[in-house]
Amino acid sequence: MFMNRANETFRVSEIIFRYILGELADEEKEQLERWLDEKPDHKYLFEDLVKEAKKSEKIKAYGRIDLYEALEDLLRKKRKMEQMRKKRRFITWATGVAAVILPLAIAFMLHIHRGDSGESMEDVKEVVVLPAGKPRAMLQLASGEEIMLTAGTTQRIKQENGIEIKQDSGVIEYRVDKAKDKEIPQFNIISVPRGGEFSLVLSDGTRVWLDAASRLRYPVTFVGKERRVYLEGEAFFDVAKDKESEFVVETKHADVKVFGTSFDVSAYEDEEKTTATLVRGSIGMEVRETGSEIRLKPGEQACLVGKELTKWEVDTEMYSAWREGRLVFSKVRLEDMLRRLARWYDVDIVFSRSELKDFTFTGEVQKYEDFSEILEVIEMTQIARFQVKGKTIVVY
Repeated sequence: MFMNRANETFRVSEIIFRYILGELADEEKEQLERWLDEKPDHKYLFEDLVKEAKKSEKIKAYGRIDLYEALEDLLRKKRKMEQMRKKRRFITWATGVAAVILPLAIAFMLHIHRGDSGESMEDVKEVVVLPAGKPRAMLQLASGEEIMLTAGTTQRIKQENGIEIKQDSGVIEYRVDKAKDKEIPQFNIISVPRGGEFSLVLSDGTRVWLDAASRLRYPVTFVGKERRVYLEGEAFFDVAKDKESEFVVETKHADVKVFGTSFDVSAYEDEEKTTATLVRGSIGMEVRETGSEIRLKPGEQACLVGKELTKWEVDTEMYSAWREGRLVFSKVRLEDMLRRLARWYDVDIVFSRSELKDFTFTGEVQKYEDFSEILEVIEMTQIARFQVKGKTIVVY
């Protein structure tokens, strides 16, 4: 009985899905009409779903959303569960469903069982403004002096010993009189808090974009045959070419060696992995403890977990679009996606059930939107709902 009901749920949901896309075949139109005539509740549910889908113009503003992938993945899950029904008495629905936008089957199932709890999404949802992050950072000079950096400010920070540091809005730039280079390097540190971002141009012309909750230690001017910087967190580098001086990004567990290129490095303390993603040029990641090294070609990512170093091909846009105001996700676990968003919006995420962490999400969101707008889009997938309690987001 349960499986027959579930089969009907998925079939009707598929037909409604194709109706919204304007792709119904004649036979499917007849099936939809018969279903609508069965009960008044069917008509009300159909109208609600279509109305919600058609009023969701904000979905378009969030970029690419793979509707077909969501439906096909949902149907694959359903077929797999059908195969398992003879082996298992109970089946947990929706485990690992790749949720993108409008998996209508789940919406329909929620409608069927809505009376069990008597609690609707609106019952727990609180409208709260959660503004996006903005350019801000703390710059610590070699002398120990600290300077707060914010957006919209143009200032000359320092000029001495042939070194000029200037800020122009969300970027700081180092200009060095080569004739006055010192042999002993002086280091500056730029720290970006949660809910912040900043970029800088190093003395060699290398451009660095620092993401939220990141810290970069670097010499004011590079001395010798190596250009080495020290990173905690995530940064995108567009390295100035210099055949005479190798560029190295040092993280806690690995060094990323660069030869004039564009790439992203992620090495957060609260994540077990360190990654380097190459967009253009050539880099290598070397594990400091073991000495093992991997060289990358454009479109590849190196990943270090523990002492194991691996590489694979990736969509580099997922690791570079954030500096252009977009956050791109492709089959990313909900926990990993929300962890990244939490750093940018300076909020804390709490999951009411651990299994929710493994749902996957594909899509694109605009980085400077209010977080409540993004949560609304995720809720439309029907995989999760959110309750905002101050700066804490509870995932149901």
